[in-house]
Amino acid sequence: MDNAPLTFATLTAGTVTRWRTVLLVAVGVIVFALGLTFVLPPSYRGTTSFVTTDASIDLPPSLGQLAGQPGLAGLAGQLGLGSSRDPSYSPAFYLELLGSRELLTRLVQSRFADPRTADPADSANLVQLFGIRDRDSLRAVELAVRRLRGRSRITIDPKTSFVTLQVDARWPVLAADIANQAVGLVSAFNKEQRLSRAKAKREFLEGRVNAAQDELRAAENALRAFNQTNRLWRESPALTIDEMRIRRQVETASTLYLLLRQQYEAARLEEVNTTPLITVIDRAIPPRRREWPHRGFIAITAGLLGLVLGSLWAATRTLYASWAERNPQEAGLLRSAAARMATEVRRTLPARDRALGRDR
Repeated sequence: MDNAPLTFATLTAGTVTRWRTVLLVAVGVIVFALGLTFVLPPSYRGTTSFVTTDASIDLPPSLGQLAGQPGLAGLAGQLGLGSSRDPSYSPAFYLELLGSRELLTRLVQSRFADPRTADPADSANLVQLFGIRDRDSLRAVELAVRRLRGRSRITIDPKTSFVTLQVDARWPVLAADIANQAVGLVSAFNKEQRLSRAKAKREFLEGRVNAAQDELRAAENALRAFNQTNRLWRESPALTIDEMRIRRQVETASTLYLLLRQQYEAARLEEVNTTPLITVIDRAIPPRRREWPHRGFIAITAGLLGLVLGSLWAATRTLYASWAERNPQEAGLLRSAAARMATEVRRTLPARDRALGRDR
């Protein structure tokens, strides 16, 4: 028994001499990878993009004028009285919205033209189109949402408020329909939320306008009663001060009433406003070329992987040959055990096939 170690040069030489094995493994990997591209379903990508409408929450006129006065603008900014942008108009908001469970659930349950049939009237939801079969319908929807989230990609540009949505699907028409339907659901969600907020704001301001109107009437009645009971109030310093105080209450109540009335009218207009909050730049169209698989790229990648695997296999054979030469007894035992296992497997498979045939 020779216990001399195998050198790197010897291992490299043995691997190179088995170059046919390396090429055979590489060709096998390439053929296998290309075969998978014909078996696995293709993937098409639908792309749509839109921009968000820039909107700001403006201050009431009186506070806006106060913030615009010299010397008070900085103080107003520190106090947060300046105009601020609604977070729901930010592109980051749409990034979270498009990936939210609520919107994806609505998208999964939406009906799409079934590309598996030639009848354009046939439709199916994404649970059916994804081929998800589960007795629990809620679990099936959950799996479809998870799969759709994995096939979607959302990118945003905060500077331009540009949002891009990409959706991969097995059929080109379905990929485009899913992307367009997602944008449609975003627009519907914006409308629902905006109308809900506008209605709540209008109802709140309506109550405040009524209360401010009552306060104004009470202040005006107090001023009228004062003038009726004190006709010579200008000749009395104390009554003059009382008249100034009551008149100031009337002016304050009048200013507050006018301000709330303006906001109330603006809320009523906002409640019936149908202007969309997003502007679609590019609607998704069915792509002409598939996104996956790219057979050229797969062939190159598989070739490189095959060369690595072939080299490893050739090196393994070189190591085994060197070990078997230095340990013939152990190598013989190993070959005998492998031969017995192969014989037992060959004997077991026909017996199993015969048993299955009798059961049928």
